Amino acid sequence: MRRSVSCPRSISAHLPSRGDVRPFSSQQVIPLARPTSASRSHSLNRASSYARHLPHGSDTGSTNTLNESLRQLKTKEQEDDLTSQTLFVLKDMRIRFPGKSDAESELLIEDIMDNWKHYKTKVASYWLIKLDSVKQRKVLDIVKSSIRTVLPRIWRVPDAEELSLYRIFNRVFNRLLWSHGQGLWSCFCDSGSSWESIFSKSPEVVTPLQLQCCQRLVELCKQCLLVVYKYTTETRGPISGIGPDWGNSRYLLPGSTQFLMRSPLYNMKYNSPGMTRSNVLFTSRYGRL
Repeated sequence: MRRSVSCPRSISAHLPSRGDVRPFSSQQVIPLARPTSASRSHSLNRASSYARHLPHGSDTGSTNTLNESLRQLKTKEQEDDLTSQTLFVLKDMRIRFPGKSDAESELLIEDIMDNWKHYKTKVASYWLIKLDSVKQRKVLDIVKSSIRTVLPRIWRVPDAEELSLYRIFNRVFNRLLWSHGQGLWSCFCDSGSSWESIFSKSPEVVTPLQLQCCQRLVELCKQCLLVVYKYTTETRGPISGIGPDWGNSRYLLPGSTQFLMRSPLYNMKYNSPGMTRSNVLFTSRYGRL
């Protein structure tokens, strides 16, 4: 008799058949434990605290822009203050006729302007005809040289050429010499402000303070021409070149600046040690013009 061999029931019950394999979705999944609300709150607080300490690109850029604006504002305020000091010094300058007091020199200039109809043709002939372009430039150099000397002391720079204000002054001087001196001569006619047109055609912005400095500069040039003319006609001196001794170091300022004077107040504030002369005088050597 053949006996059949079968697996014990206990074993076959624990071995699933090939067709009894169930998909993963139907199998039992053990859920993960979710963090409590207190844990989530703590994590968020830590994350936000960390984020606050991270530098933001936009905030850094804004801070740099603000610092740059403040620096420029401070520089602008300092420049305005020094320009105001320059204007004060320019207003304090006087053209002094040799051998006359300050008051007498001012009265001489006022007399010419009060009797302008009498002097106009004579001054025009002297400036526009008798003086060539070289001598015209030397007349204005009387003012220019003095300004170039005082500016570095006010602005505390080695050379006036470094200053934008001096470069503006140079443009004004060149305009006054324009068309063989017609620029300066036009200042005696009409409103006398035709030279200001050089700024309207330039992209460079000129501040009101800088413009006032230029206006005073033009006034000094006008007075300088009148005093040189008056002195030349009174002394009957020949119109010749300026002597080489004009640059002699024994004078306070170089070259033709002997024409100008400055008040003791300027000397106390800006003069360097050892410079004790309080006035810069127009000397008789200008009779050669």
